[in-house]
Amino acid sequence: MSNSRLGVLRDAPEAARNNALSSAYLGNGLNTLTAANKENVPTGTGSSPTDKAALHPAVTPSQPAPNNRKRKAPATPPAPRPLPTADELEDVIIEGPLTDNCDQVRRKINRALDAGIITKTALAGELGVSVKSLSGFLREHGAYKGQGYSSYPAAWEYFKKLEAVGYKIPNKTSATKKQKTDSAAGSAAGSSSAQAAGASNGAGVDISDVYLEGEETDDVPVYDTCDEIRRKIDAYLKKPGVTMAQFCRDIHAQFHGINRPANIHTSQLSRFRGMKGARAGATSSVFYGAYVFFEKLRIKEKKPMTKHRQDMEEIWPGGFDRTDDGRKGYICFAGERPYMDHYGRITIQ
Repeated sequence: MSNSRLGVLRDAPEAARNNALSSAYLGNGLNTLTAANKENVPTGTGSSPTDKAALHPAVTPSQPAPNNRKRKAPATPPAPRPLPTADELEDVIIEGPLTDNCDQVRRKINRALDAGIITKTALAGELGVSVKSLSGFLREHGAYKGQGYSSYPAAWEYFKKLEAVGYKIPNKTSATKKQKTDSAAGSAAGSSSAQAAGASNGAGVDISDVYLEGEETDDVPVYDTCDEIRRKIDAYLKKPGVTMAQFCRDIHAQFHGINRPANIHTSQLSRFRGMKGARAGATSSVFYGAYVFFEKLRIKEKKPMTKHRQDMEEIWPGGFDRTDDGRKGYICFAGERPYMDHYGRITIQ
């Protein structure tokens, strides 16, 4: 007990001393109990900081629930329709002369092989020829190259039978391309449907079954000027999915004669596009190949001839001159000079 508290007890009356002693003993007892409780209090009573934390956990901001939704896998495109069996084609009779040249038959064979509806070995069995004969026929190039192979008439008759029963050969790897497009659309966040969608040749139109007179010898009459073809090329290359490399392959595929170029490169295309003038670039393989490509595309899409095209047929009844690119000289009298109009005609004035 402290000296101050004892002094109070000595000077205070009896009742006050009794009260002070009770308070002193009670205070010491409470201190002793408090110290004991700090050491021996059971957990879970809420007396210790740990227990208080357990009874009153800290409130934290609610976290957003994790997004467990998974992106759906792209739908698998339907499998191509199976080819009719030999029994289904047995009663189909095809009569008359062959109406497709060798290149046209080859294109049908390649379309069937590329679409994955039949293998080369299985096709040779359907045609009744050897794989060697079929491979040899497919290696040829030219409208009349390959007539000596038995695969030529056999394949022509086979595909005519398919047409007779209403079977249409799917476009080249259309199912595979659709699947790749869907996958790209699913993984590219925020990409538009126009960018995700692709096309086989940019236009998405199969022109392999369109035939122009003279194409087997690369002598299709041209009824467009070089400037007009450049305008069409520029518009075509702006379409979604169209690339210069693919376009070069498309126009190269329009050549079938003995002077068929080995390749058409993007540098040739760029050079032709950079020219200016109705005749500028007339001798380029890009000019002829692009004209044939766009003409087949127009026929396939059933579009009418433009006014420029009709005028060109009247002005150039035998086709535009592809031997003169406008760089040759002309003999004129004094004071005269040659002029070229937008149809490519040269006049001396």
